[in-house]
Amino acid sequence: MWTRVIPVCVDAVLVAAAMGAPSDAPEPPGIAIRASKILPVASAPIDNGVILVRGRIIEAVGPQSEVEIPAGYRIIDASGKWAFPGFIDLHAHVGGPDINDMVHPTNPELRVLESVIWDNPELRAAAAAGVTTINFIPGSGTNLSGFGTLMKTAGSGADDQIVRQPGVMKVAQAYNPERAGGDLGAGRMGMSWGLIDLLERGRDYNAEWAAFERGTRTTKPEVHLNLEPLRGLFERKFPVLIHTAGARDVVSTVRMFHDQFGLRTIVSHGCFNAWRSAAELAKVPDLFVNLGPRNYDFNATGENRFVPIFTEYWKAGVKNITINTDSPVVPEEELFVQGSVAVRLGLPWEIALKAMTLGGAEALGVADRIGSLAPGCDADIVIKDGEPFDIRTRIRLVLVSGRVAYDSAISGFIPAFGSDPEIGDRCGCIDEQGSFK
Repeated sequence: MWTRVIPVCVDAVLVAAAMGAPSDAPEPPGIAIRASKILPVASAPIDNGVILVRGRIIEAVGPQSEVEIPAGYRIIDASGKWAFPGFIDLHAHVGGPDINDMVHPTNPELRVLESVIWDNPELRAAAAAGVTTINFIPGSGTNLSGFGTLMKTAGSGADDQIVRQPGVMKVAQAYNPERAGGDLGAGRMGMSWGLIDLLERGRDYNAEWAAFERGTRTTKPEVHLNLEPLRGLFERKFPVLIHTAGARDVVSTVRMFHDQFGLRTIVSHGCFNAWRSAAELAKVPDLFVNLGPRNYDFNATGENRFVPIFTEYWKAGVKNITINTDSPVVPEEELFVQGSVAVRLGLPWEIALKAMTLGGAEALGVADRIGSLAPGCDADIVIKDGEPFDIRTRIRLVLVSGRVAYDSAISGFIPAFGSDPEIGDRCGCIDEQGSFK
């Protein structure tokens, strides 16, 4: 039975803190979550465990026999339930309107930040389904479409929800960005030339400024605003995520971005027959492969059979696998279904769970903050009736940064952590009986 020792009015206390309570208001109490099964991901599963949350951060995780609940902490009794980290989607387009500038093949001046709608229905649906962080990226109509924003799916706006800006630089190679206008980016050779030319200029620009800042160059370099965003890329402050598919193009992507320029590289999609290149990708230990939304390849072998893409990469030795929806291609709230299908097609569920949590955080370079239930990490926590990929069980509670974003007990979302948590559902994911669809 689902027992909530913490009353709804406690959520209101947390809401008030999130909205910016007066500085002389008492600090909200901590939360203690008791669960029958806790999956920290970064460490071994815990039976009959407890998670202590103070403010936005996880204080402690461990067996109930070893973790003492401080006096005054509100208790969420999730007996019979499972607790695990919020899911992370590295390839999402639902933070706001999708941007695509279709004039120039490379657009390093663009970013999605200004187009984010912080409390939109697709984000609320994502939070209700346990997706607590997305990498909101521009579209794939051009080779370099701009820079994405790594953000939480619930919160009170930019200052509260941004995990990192920029989250990644977004690139697309092959298929989508092939340009019918007949310009230089019409085919793979032209696309590669344009990207390499821009990356060379960005690399050299960063080197000039780095030398000036070190004092080994006396003359100040000229500022080029179109190259400024590339500096963080070459300083390895964030990765490049490349939308690419097909064995030939995936290998070409790795050679260009990882081998030639030494960038932190995430290959995204990796579908069609790209699984044939998995053994080569497995030789690159610091490469990340972000698979989806396609789960299988049909007839690429000429044998009229389904090839489970996730499993083929894993069997070939690719360790750094993550899973995406490419939302809204697959709705963001169905990220856990992507994991369920991957498991059904042969991917071990422990690997799938890491692929949707800690693996994504590692790929993005933010594993010290999100992706696991560990002391010091953001309290992005999902409580569910059963294990993460059992589609028959319901999500009961979702915390984002330590605050309630979804609660099935009140049949709806807590929009932007605003007041009146009884407001209920605003995006059609709750039926008339208050059940999660």
